[in-house]
Amino acid sequence: MTKKPNSKTITIVALVVLILISSFLTPLKAFCSNETTTQISEELNKSVLDELTNIDFSNFNEVLVEFQNNNTNIFSIDNIKAKIYSIISGENAVSYSSFFASIFSIFVDLILKYLPLLSVIVAIGVIGNLLGGVKSRFNEKSTNNLINLVCFMSVCILIIGMITSLTNNTSKTIGSMVKQINIIFPILLTLMVGIGANASAGVFQPIVAIISTYVADFFNYFIIPLFMASFVFNVITNLSDNIKLDKFNSFISSLFKWSVGLVFTLFFAVMTIQGISAGTFDSLSIRTTKYTIKSYVPIMGGYLSDGMDLILASSILIKNAVGLVGILVIITTILSPLLEIVVFSLMLKLVSAILQPMNNSKTSNFLMSSSKTITMLSSAIIAIGFMYLISIGLVMTTSNVVM
Repeated sequence: MTKKPNSKTITIVALVVLILISSFLTPLKAFCSNETTTQISEELNKSVLDELTNIDFSNFNEVLVEFQNNNTNIFSIDNIKAKIYSIISGENAVSYSSFFASIFSIFVDLILKYLPLLSVIVAIGVIGNLLGGVKSRFNEKSTNNLINLVCFMSVCILIIGMITSLTNNTSKTIGSMVKQINIIFPILLTLMVGIGANASAGVFQPIVAIISTYVADFFNYFIIPLFMASFVFNVITNLSDNIKLDKFNSFISSLFKWSVGLVFTLFFAVMTIQGISAGTFDSLSIRTTKYTIKSYVPIMGGYLSDGMDLILASSILIKNAVGLVGILVIITTILSPLLEIVVFSLMLKLVSAILQPMNNSKTSNFLMSSSKTITMLSSAIIAIGFMYLISIGLVMTTSNVVM
């Protein structure tokens, strides 16, 4: 008679079998996981390359040519598409050693550019001081006044030439930023539509038009003429002791601050509120679409939903990389003129301090006032630059919520 196995023996055998099965399946499971991850990574990389190939960056590359011609390519970007792909691949967007070296080079070049001019201004002040010490037997006071007037007018002519150059550079910089806005935002908005962020694209499209037209025109035709008026009042105020226009300058300064502040507030308030609300709507819309595909498309619904995730991921990667490159390009655009204004303003203050002990108060006061006035130009560049940067930042972050 055969002896039946007891329950304890059966339990032990079952545990041994389960352990053996799990030991065989575990390596296979890990291998499948690694293979799946590699496959997904390759598919994502292929999807990114396919989308990048279909995007035209030729107009964007023309901006890089301008940087190279002006020796202001501080981020060493040679090709937009290659830079975007390197960012997506995980490489550092900025080479800090190259960046600081370029900034130092621009800074030194600007000092060498303005040093001869300011040396001439100092020489005029010294010559005027020496001539003022010469005694005239006819009318000492009138002779000194004439010498001071001639010196002041000579300095004024030199400064007017440089102010005109800075004003033209500011207008050119604003025009360059508008050109870049009209190049990069259609690409970003197209990518947003491609990932299903239709509401966000609809919100940002008129905002981009506002930046490139109304805001740019506001700075070109109101803020810059306001700066020119302030500079003219500064010249007239220091030209004669009998004419006082300090209150006009104070009024212009206040008008400038309030105007720029109002534009900033309105722009960012409207853009932020509408952008966030549109992003939320897009998130709900795309998730509903993915759920519908997965639930109601028989057999292939899950695969289609996963494929949609892959397309969305590649589009978002490209969109954010394009936005980051746009940020680098706009920083490159505004940095050189900003440094030029800063260097020129500091050197004017230095020359003003040198001329003050020489009893040439008119020229010294004029130079100090001019150094303060030209900060309006830097404020105009920074204002539009920040609007551009914040707009790109909102585009990069708002439509990411669709995932």
